[in-house]
Amino acid sequence: MKFQEVIRLIGKSSDIQVISESTSHDIANIRLWEQGKSKSNGSTLYFSADAQPTIWPDNFIIVSDCIPEPLHGSPRNLAVIPSDNFAKVFNILQDALTDSSSNKFYNYLIEVADEVKSTEALIDVASQSFNASLILIDRDFRIIGYSTQIPVTDPIWSENIKKGYCDYEFVSEVKKLKSVQMADNSTLPFEVTCPSSPYRKLACPVYCKDAWVGSLILIEGEGTYHCSHKDMLQTLSGIAGYSILAHSPQLLYRTSNYYNFLYNLLIGTPIENLPEAYRNLKFADTIRLMYFRADNNADNFVKASHVIDRLHKLLPDAHVLSQHNAIIVVSNAAGQPALSDLIEVFPPACAVKVGVSGKFHDIHLLRKALNEAQDALEVGFRLHSDYSVFKFEDYSTYIMLEHLSRTEDISRYSNHVIQQLQRYDEANGTELLHTLSTYVNCNCSIKETAAAMFMHRNSVIYRLNNIRKICDVNLDDPDTQFSIRLSFCILKLGNTES
Repeated sequence: MKFQEVIRLIGKSSDIQVISESTSHDIANIRLWEQGKSKSNGSTLYFSADAQPTIWPDNFIIVSDCIPEPLHGSPRNLAVIPSDNFAKVFNILQDALTDSSSNKFYNYLIEVADEVKSTEALIDVASQSFNASLILIDRDFRIIGYSTQIPVTDPIWSENIKKGYCDYEFVSEVKKLKSVQMADNSTLPFEVTCPSSPYRKLACPVYCKDAWVGSLILIEGEGTYHCSHKDMLQTLSGIAGYSILAHSPQLLYRTSNYYNFLYNLLIGTPIENLPEAYRNLKFADTIRLMYFRADNNADNFVKASHVIDRLHKLLPDAHVLSQHNAIIVVSNAAGQPALSDLIEVFPPACAVKVGVSGKFHDIHLLRKALNEAQDALEVGFRLHSDYSVFKFEDYSTYIMLEHLSRTEDISRYSNHVIQQLQRYDEANGTELLHTLSTYVNCNCSIKETAAAMFMHRNSVIYRLNNIRKICDVNLDDPDTQFSIRLSFCILKLGNTES
């Protein structure tokens, strides 16, 4: 709204004397001018009863019952209104600017939503308008989208984003907050700040077809949020509902008892807190969990509806749960198709990897199985980035060492043989360390080692005897063999970190 438009609007309900006017920026805000404290902003219109401020803002309205004496150094845009009309004029302008800003923001978001065709991308783009991070969660507190252009720095929510969901303990604490308990069924934003986080937050419910589908969370960053953010968040909530209906309709689907039961187990809900009906659900005697994750095009990966349909065709008795950037499959461990066949279900551009848990027999161990599959994928990918399938049983030793390395230096558990052979090979141009590694990987079989290294068995024996002499080690001792295997795992894990 230009200053000229402000004058016309005020003139409809109050006397106004224009002292000067010129071309100006759009006026987006109105404030009271505090002499010595306020700083001029070209997009703000200031009101004051002081007719002779020492510093003039660009846009100024004097509240006075008489025309001031000639003004020196007056601003480009200056007018005078009677003091009796100040409150009315101020409120009229405030409402007009709010409506104008809201309409512009609404139209902008509609354009963005239609262009990006993704609720997640809409949230990311919108975060720039707030200059604050945004998160969209569904009604089960799963992470649907979050801003990356304004990254989420809150440590609690960063961890939730990493997992793709909020665990049971977190959800329970949030539901205890007074502001959450007092929230009604409207789309009005409300504060959800908790003592365990240093950041203030606003939450706003998201509705689609009159059904509550989730909530938007605005997390205060370096700048504090203000009243206009509440109006903007409410506007974004409505556009998010529009985007979900058009581009993420799966959020509207009602889920089965099996789905709800498994999801609650995954987030750590105690079994005794679940409905009685869930406890009689039947599962296979031996179960395995598969955790599929896309390295590229995560949006297309989860949204591809045909993916879940094809998974159900290959695994008719399986239960499929989707997260923000992953799909979890819980199925009978017996009679599964090849994992490579399951990966082919996904679009090639997604570069899908899968972590596979160990077998388990009690469905209550589902969360443990998810951790196994995620760990296998994370650690396995570091060791073999060209692989697509990572089984927990193949990487369990590396996973154990990875967790141990977070609290202490695991290199102290490495057998002295490794360091001795490294130094010897460097000094003499030999490959004794590689020979020993192949030997232990071949279950200490000379025949298999010779075949793997394309060598005569006598050459292998010669090298092993050299190792025994150089390192003064008994390679036939089972404990020594175990120690050396573990040491090679430590070495390999350390190489990926460096």
